[in-house]
Amino acid sequence: MTTFTPRSPDHATRPPAPWQPTTQVHELAQAGPVASVYLGTRTGVRDGADQVLTRWQVLRRRLRDEGAPEAMLAALDECMHRAPLRGQTMAAFADADGRSHLDHLPCSVEEEATLGPFPHLSPLLTARHREVPVVVVVSTGRPGADLLLVEPGAPDLVCQVVGEDLLVGGPAPVSPNRRLARAEQQWRADARAVGEALTWLVGCSGARLVLIGGHAGTLDLLRPRLEPRIRALLVGVRGPSDPGSLAARARLMAADVAALEEAAVVEELLAALPGGRACVGSVATLQAVVHGQAEEVLVAPAQADRHWVRQLVPDGAGATGRPARLSDVLVHAACTTSTTVRTIRDGRRLTAGVGAVLRDSASVPRTSRKRVLS
Repeated sequence: MTTFTPRSPDHATRPPAPWQPTTQVHELAQAGPVASVYLGTRTGVRDGADQVLTRWQVLRRRLRDEGAPEAMLAALDECMHRAPLRGQTMAAFADADGRSHLDHLPCSVEEEATLGPFPHLSPLLTARHREVPVVVVVSTGRPGADLLLVEPGAPDLVCQVVGEDLLVGGPAPVSPNRRLARAEQQWRADARAVGEALTWLVGCSGARLVLIGGHAGTLDLLRPRLEPRIRALLVGVRGPSDPGSLAARARLMAADVAALEEAAVVEELLAALPGGRACVGSVATLQAVVHGQAEEVLVAPAQADRHWVRQLVPDGAGATGRPARLSDVLVHAACTTSTTVRTIRDGRRLTAGVGAVLRDSASVPRTSRKRVLS
């Protein structure tokens, strides 16, 4: 069993920002109510497309009964015909003007169809935030190494790094000391080339964990050649070092990484509360996000979605018309104020399941007397 020891949470070591929804899906709220549909898809299954369309008809009637206009339903109809292309779940959003946005998820999400003033994005965010790309470095007997990019719902990408062969040319070493010196030179040259390739692959993929397997000493040679942000992701593993075994371990360890990142940011937020650098609770968090005072907002959908917003705080986006889930309002407001949204599974330590880490120039917002929540 592999275990991790989380670092002491602080601003400098905060986990990287997770996936954020595109502005396109947020812009759907400009035309009035938005329909959000999550529907399971089974690619590669006979009659899978027909099964999706049959289940969609049930959800479609529900949206129509709630007042969804025909242009919105027609846009969703078109999305459903593209649903079974890949993944296990589709997330479709459409507005009253017939604009739509479609996303595919590699994991299963509870099926639902909702109509509200904002897109219902917490299931999509939660699924995306559990997807942890992992880079696996496998040192081999030849010069260089193999790099594997392991991503949920995608085939593994293999990159082969060919290191410099410093043993070509010149007289062969005759003494053990000279052989050792040449071997160390070879490892250093390999580590330099592998380090450059690893830095590029982590940057392109947004990997949040790097596993090092294969020959002993690879981790020690790589570490000083990497930037601090990548050194913080390194984990050496023992045992079978073939690419298949390491890729399987990477998938298991990715879930631990996501859980530890959530725990780290929660601890950071709670530690910042006494100094006024963070806030918790629905009203204070919503005000901080709407006024641009929050750097990162934490949302536990299981707790936050029990609360509904009737009217936004002053200077916000105005009244929502019909009530909206607290998580939907926070996510939408975060997009307009460049605030990072991070979903967490356990929000019991945060009032109403939400909280925010404030920007350096901000302080805890004063709670308005205006009623904002039902």
